[in-house]
Amino acid sequence: MSAFAVAFRPLFFVLALWVCVIPRLAQAQPQDTKLSIELWAEAEAFRSLASINFLAALRSMSTPEANLQLAELGVLLWQDDAGSDDWSVFFRHSLINFVASGDQVETVAFQHPWADIVLLTGWARSPTDNRMQIVTADMVMGSVARGAKAPFPTGLAWMNEKRYAPDAVGVLNAATTTAIASVEAGKTESPFADLGEEGRQAMVAGAALQWMAHQATVLPLFDDQAKARATRFAWNEIIVAGQRGTLDNILPPNIPVRLLKAVDPALWSTLEPVAYIESGNTVVSLFASSANPDIYAALTLRGDKSVAEIIDFGFYSFSGFINKDNQ
Repeated sequence: MSAFAVAFRPLFFVLALWVCVIPRLAQAQPQDTKLSIELWAEAEAFRSLASINFLAALRSMSTPEANLQLAELGVLLWQDDAGSDDWSVFFRHSLINFVASGDQVETVAFQHPWADIVLLTGWARSPTDNRMQIVTADMVMGSVARGAKAPFPTGLAWMNEKRYAPDAVGVLNAATTTAIASVEAGKTESPFADLGEEGRQAMVAGAALQWMAHQATVLPLFDDQAKARATRFAWNEIIVAGQRGTLDNILPPNIPVRLLKAVDPALWSTLEPVAYIESGNTVVSLFASSANPDIYAALTLRGDKSVAEIIDFGFYSFSGFINKDNQ
């Protein structure tokens, strides 16, 4: 194990406990509270470290067998030999979902809501230090987790919804979270159990297509088009104003700036683009926090080639949609 992994695993574990907000859906399931907190902290420590240095995270918290499975998945998903940088990008905006069952192997799902794909990992105690570590890994499509049958639908389902984009992705992720938690709690049968090897390969191929589709939704933000330039300019203004507490100088009066001023200034610099959607004279950009992937922001502009103005801006949380879904 590298010196980096030895030094940073305890640090990431402590930070994970500090920001620990276990999804209320998981809390509602019968489970060992102590085990639930431990599993959440270990999974978040892995996610945080993997988002910076994927290989260091593997050396610290994964077995050689699981590493091989992740390497094989990486070749299929990222279309290259190693894919460590791609895995880091994946983990930067992935959500953690599990139900602590007390079984010998616990399942932890890393859900990427923006690509609508899920990394299912098995965790078990190390025989050397009794800490939880990854022992298995597999990638599945969110649509299949929600019950879709072959031929599996590809594409970003949340972008096809007739909802405001930040609501659409939140609602769809809540459905994915509920479906996975229901399986792990033993309430429903696994939709992956009878897929067979061909079905699994088709699902991984579908996940690769969805990852590419997700990446493609971000690229237009960096084009030299008028709306893309206006969005980048507006976002840079919002970032600076958010850190300085001067959002009321740039946002329209209908937006509750008082609530936005309560946002931790440190959060603004962690927001990264995850989607850019143009529709007529309106453009919606979505930005997710790499420090806390549960939090994301939506910026909406409206205008033509000559001028575009901010008409909406706000923060959202994926857990908020899960709580609404359970009410």
